[in-house]
Amino acid sequence: MRTLLAALGFCAAMLAGVLAVFHGVGTDAGLYHALQMEAGILDEAGISEADLIRLDEALAACLKGDAHALDGLTVEVFGQEQPAFNDRELQHMEDCSQLFILLRRAIAVSVAVGACVLAVGIRSLRDRRKVRRAAWIAPLILLVPLGIFAIWAAADFNAAFNFFHEMLFTNDLWLLDPRTDLLIRICPQSMFMGMAARIGALGLMWMAIVAGMAAVCTREA
Repeated sequence: MRTLLAALGFCAAMLAGVLAVFHGVGTDAGLYHALQMEAGILDEAGISEADLIRLDEALAACLKGDAHALDGLTVEVFGQEQPAFNDRELQHMEDCSQLFILLRRAIAVSVAVGACVLAVGIRSLRDRRKVRRAAWIAPLILLVPLGIFAIWAAADFNAAFNFFHEMLFTNDLWLLDPRTDLLIRICPQSMFMGMAARIGALGLMWMAIVAGMAAVCTREA
C-alpha cells in the first residue's frame, strides 16, 4: 500500500507534466502554422499566409485565456473581407477556452496533490529501492489508458477524434462545415494528428525524465 501511495504521487507528477505538454502544444501558434503549411491549406482556406498567421496567433491567445482575442477579427476570404469566424465558430472557441481553463486548474491540482502524496509515500517507505520501484510503476498507471487510446487513434484517428470531442463537449458546435466555416478549413485533421503525435512524444519523454530522476536520486552510494 505504501509503495502504491508513492507510485500515485509519481503518477500525479507525470500527469501534471503530460497535461502541461498538452497545454503547450495546444496553444503553440507556431506549431499550428507549421502543420498547416505542411498540409497546404491556403488555397482551400482562401486566405493569405499573413492572415493565417494572424488567425493562428489569435486562436492561441484565446486558448491561453485572452477572452477578447477573437473580438472584431476580420480577414479577406477568397477576395472578400469578412468576419474571421461566425457565431457558431466563436461559440465553439469559447467552449475550447473553458476547457483550457479547466486544464490549467487540473495541472495546478496535479502538482499540489502529487507533491503531498509523493512526500507522504516516500516518507512512509523509508527505502530507496522501494521508492525507485514506485517510480517505475507510476508510468504503467498512465500508459495503460493512454496507450489504449493511442493505439485506437493510430488505427482510426477519425473515430478517436470524434469520441474525444463527444466526451469533452456537451453540444455539437464542434461539427463544423468546411463550406461555411473557416475554422475547420484552417485546422485540418492532419494538423490535429501532428499535434497528437507531438503530445505523445513529449509526454513519454517527461514520464521517462521523472522516472529517471527518481532512479538517480535513489541509487545506492
